[in-house]
Amino acid sequence: MMEKILRWIDNCSLVSGYLSAFFMVLIVILISVEIFLRTFFNFSTLIADEYSAYFFVVVVMMGLALTLKDGAHIRITLVTSRLGKTGEKICDLFAMSVAMILCAYALYHSTLMVWDTYQLQMTADTISETPIYIPQIVIPTGFFLLEIQLLAGFIRRLLSYPIH
Repeated sequence: MMEKILRWIDNCSLVSGYLSAFFMVLIVILISVEIFLRTFFNFSTLIADEYSAYFFVVVVMMGLALTLKDGAHIRITLVTSRLGKTGEKICDLFAMSVAMILCAYALYHSTLMVWDTYQLQMTADTISETPIYIPQIVIPTGFFLLEIQLLAGFIRRLLSYPIH
């Protein structure tokens, strides 16, 4: 049962990683279209800057969980490499616990931010007048995916690292 849940979390991370890559491609397309239109037709989409910024937030937030799953986040091993196996295990579990607490805090407050933006019906101060909660909703979504991937990583480390 636990392995099935962990696999589901990994699949969520993989899907979010693909979504991140898709939005990176969209940024390239949007900016390329803007350059083409400006160069050859002296015309602008008027939204390229704004939407490429929104898409960049998607790229970052949706990429966090997969990056953690793949072990690609920056990790400083200067101290842990000198602690021995038991010390490294304890330090690893402690760091994962702190990361889960910080991520939960960020998830909670980013959710409040999106809710406030939605309730206040805030829109972008641009020609598109995009409702701000729409691009903001990716922030708590990304933190949620990171949180569950942190939990999965913690469980995996706990199960594979019996501390003696």
